[in-house]
Amino acid sequence: MAAPTPGPSVWNLLADERMPGLRRLPAKQRVLYLVVAGMVVVGGLLFAYYANYVLDRTTSTDRLRSDKVAEKAVDREQPAFVSTITPHDYEQDMPENIIVLLDRPLTTTEQATLTSLRGDNAVVWAFMKPLGGRIVEYTPPLAKPLLEGGRAEPRGKAQSFNLNLNSDRGAGLTINGMSAAKDSCSVPTAQTVVDLPPAGSESRLGLLWDLTGGKAATPHGPYVLDEGDAQGTLFFRYNAIDLGNGQSNMALRIQPVVSDQTCTWHIDATYTDTSGAHTQRIPSGLDTITTEAVPRNPVQRFIHVPGSGWGCVGKVNQKGCPATGFLPEVTPSAGS
Repeated sequence: MAAPTPGPSVWNLLADERMPGLRRLPAKQRVLYLVVAGMVVVGGLLFAYYANYVLDRTTSTDRLRSDKVAEKAVDREQPAFVSTITPHDYEQDMPENIIVLLDRPLTTTEQATLTSLRGDNAVVWAFMKPLGGRIVEYTPPLAKPLLEGGRAEPRGKAQSFNLNLNSDRGAGLTINGMSAAKDSCSVPTAQTVVDLPPAGSESRLGLLWDLTGGKAATPHGPYVLDEGDAQGTLFFRYNAIDLGNGQSNMALRIQPVVSDQTCTWHIDATYTDTSGAHTQRIPSGLDTITTEAVPRNPVQRFIHVPGSGWGCVGKVNQKGCPATGFLPEVTPSAGS
């Protein structure tokens, strides 16, 4: 019985599929066939490489321009800058002259505790804060009057806060103006006023906004409070705030002053970038800033007179209030 004829090898199958007719050629022609086939493959690869290289070189400028346009578009999709408002930390930096407001009258026991204190601001605040107290600061004294529209010396009280501005944009921008806009104003609602009035003068650094008057009264500012030649001038007359493009954030201390009305308000910041001038609201959306006024006739008023103790007016217990008779234009009321 004859031996079976072996089937084609893997090499022969691949040769028939990739290089048809190779097996039927004489040995010398097979070598030539392989050389020509190799040159065609290498030539094709070189052509593809250099064609892609030439295409890349000829279109690189357009692609770079397109990439930059896309980067700028993405960069401008996010807010120009982020504003963060944080209350002033009175535990770390307590002003010398403050008023504490509370939305309810103090009980007889709470009155006795308050009037047993010696008028130290930090101690009084430590007692009033857990009850829901809020600090209002006396307006800082100025060496010279406010300029460009502001009153010579704003007669009101301030509630300070810290305004931090930061931008993640790759392109730079410049804030060259800020204006305050009142959203609403109303009569203050606090029922208890604890007054620790000035015994001297104290200057507070930062920017002051004059918001005195009702909603129809035009706000003025921000004014420079720092001591020196710039005090009382509009901050953005000689200053600007640069953000983005790796610039560090800007931290500002704002002191808005109100008189007889509590006002909610916001800031409109104008800035410029490579696309022109724009306006962004602070805080964003419909959020507002509230600056609380001191009521003229609260239910209870406690005033600490240095060297004399507490004076107490309104529906209060006069026990522990030896300085009531020393208060100007005050008629002590009957104890509650």
